[in-house]
Amino acid sequence: MWNDTGEQHLAPPGTAGPSIPPPPPSQPSYTVLAPSQTVSNPADAEAKLEEKARKWQQLNTKRYSDKRKFGFVETQKEDMPPEHVRKIIRDHGDMSSKKYRHDKRVYLGALKFIPHAVYKLLENMPMPWEQVRDVKVLYHITGAITFVNEIPWVVEPIYLAQWGTMWIMMRREKRDRRHFKRMRFPPFDDEEPPLDYADNLLDVDPLEPIQLELDEEEDSAVYTWFYDHKPLVKTKLINGPSYRKWHLSLPIMATLHRLAGQLLSDLIDRNYFYLFDMESFFTAKALNMCIPGGPKFEPLYRDMEKGDEDWNEFNDINKLIIRSPLRTEYRIAFPHLYNNRPRKVKLCVYHTPMIMYIKAEDPDLPAFYYDPLIHPITSSNKERREKKDS
Repeated sequence: MWNDTGEQHLAPPGTAGPSIPPPPPSQPSYTVLAPSQTVSNPADAEAKLEEKARKWQQLNTKRYSDKRKFGFVETQKEDMPPEHVRKIIRDHGDMSSKKYRHDKRVYLGALKFIPHAVYKLLENMPMPWEQVRDVKVLYHITGAITFVNEIPWVVEPIYLAQWGTMWIMMRREKRDRRHFKRMRFPPFDDEEPPLDYADNLLDVDPLEPIQLELDEEEDSAVYTWFYDHKPLVKTKLINGPSYRKWHLSLPIMATLHRLAGQLLSDLIDRNYFYLFDMESFFTAKALNMCIPGGPKFEPLYRDMEKGDEDWNEFNDINKLIIRSPLRTEYRIAFPHLYNNRPRKVKLCVYHTPMIMYIKAEDPDLPAFYYDPLIHPITSSNKERREKKDS
């Protein structure tokens, strides 16, 4: 008996019929293409290229030209008065009207841009020394989204001096409490409709700006423009409306240095920040280490823990034995000496020359003052010269 296993059964020897030979393999067919009867003319090829270029130019002219259908020409967008966008937003206050049923989809699509709109609003917030700041606004035609279309560029020494004077005024405000008012939370109820700017805030006079009273003689270099929005923008000291480059004179820099003295650090010695600078942080990230008291980063290389089976510190012929405990500071200060595989490490400065600077305590002294405590000129040399002359 034969077991029925589902496989192909083999007949007993001598009982099989005449075997049918398999069909011959199909021969591959080859098609010989006849050579092209016509040889392309260079003049025809050039004419085709010119025709293609003409069609491409015509297509782009239709796509990017100012002319539209029915003779309508779209002009350049002009700056509109603020009342224009206020009216658009006021009209779209109630979206239940059938008039605005097609705008609802636009409003939903504008929701993803709200974080950027809030960011631009906070970025251009008026400073405490400004009473009002006028900015350019980019708005959608339906009032769905509005962006402040400006970047608040500043000149760093002027900006630092302005906030230095604000520090003094805030200390006085903390003492006198003139502009202080406690805020009630929550400021708005859940069911309260949003306030309209034109109805509630447009006619309200803004509060007085917080400005330090400058001395007309002592602060004469910055007296006329110190609290302006974008100061010196129309002078030769600034490169122009882009407000990217500046070159201030020495009296202006001295006055700004004095006004910003409250915010300037007394620590100017670079050695104080040893192993706490950008190069050390880069090295700590590359070595997956944390400087004591410093920031901890995500590892730059995640294969640091995987040991190499072919090589380790026990079978290395160039083994360096260090018997003292290796601190993290050693590994970061000398990465090529105390680490097995330093990659993308930055070498920091080991030591900088000593700082021979003493901050002047007297406010009447100039900004760049040579303190006599450093290398004092003794009177003995003067007496010797007088004796020689006599």
